[in-house]
Amino acid sequence: MKEDQVRHQILEAAACRFANYGYGKTTIAEIASDCTMSSGNIYRYFDNKEAIAIAGVAVKLEEKALICEQATNTTAPAIEQLHQYMLARLRFSHAFNCGGSHLHELVQLITDRHHHLIDQYDQRLIAWLEQIIEQGIASGEFRSQDPTQTATSIAMATMMFCIPSFMQEPLPEMEAKLFGLLELLHRGLKA
Repeated sequence: MKEDQVRHQILEAAACRFANYGYGKTTIAEIASDCTMSSGNIYRYFDNKEAIAIAGVAVKLEEKALICEQATNTTAPAIEQLHQYMLARLRFSHAFNCGGSHLHELVQLITDRHHHLIDQYDQRLIAWLEQIIEQGIASGEFRSQDPTQTATSIAMATMMFCIPSFMQEPLPEMEAKLFGLLELLHRGLKA
């Protein structure tokens, strides 16, 4: 098996363990057992359990960003792009957060000790939203405004749609709230 495949196998096994049993209760030995390899072999790929968690979160954030970007039809009107992106973001976040009852431990670890991962994702999100805002301004769909500030404000206003503690509500209810917020944002953005 190639090195990338082994790393992927380890990350998948760890993700299942973290989701089902919690980060704190998961051991390297259990992850190794799930991968049918020795604990020592895990250390060839990752320094420790926290390194596995960091790598796993980085992979998930990249996956989330790609899914949201790919869901956006860049030839559509800007407000439609905003809807597409935010809906994909909500659906990914909801599915991920409903995937295990112990994910809050992992989120807490990243928030407390590795916030740079979240910052990197947020900067990518804001850059994508900024492109949508710029396109909306250029087409006359949105009034003239600072695209960076507007993108940052939209990211902040929609934050609840990707925070785990808000993901306990059923998806249709979350979608209805998102659509209401996006309608309000559209009224503020339009020319």
